[in-house]
Amino acid sequence: MNKQEIIQTIESIVASSLNHHDFVMKEESKPEEITGWDSMANAMILTSIEQEYGIKFKFSDMIAWHTIGELADIIIKKQG
Repeated sequence: MNKQEIIQTIESIVASSLNHHDFVMKEESKPEEITGWDSMANAMILTSIEQEYGIKFKFSDMIAWHTIGELADIIIKKQG
């Protein structure tokens, strides 16, 4: 799975978790730019991503990313 496909999957997870689709997810998108993506939503979104990809985020992973592209890079790295 390439980075753009992962970003599309993240977009789908975010849309479902936040129950809205009024945003465009780009590699440089940041959670704080997406309405409704707060700390509670973040926990739901990251849990859904873990389930989708069969990975487990460490605390250091969760604080290491600031953009969707960086999150996708972590997912790629974890998939090995």
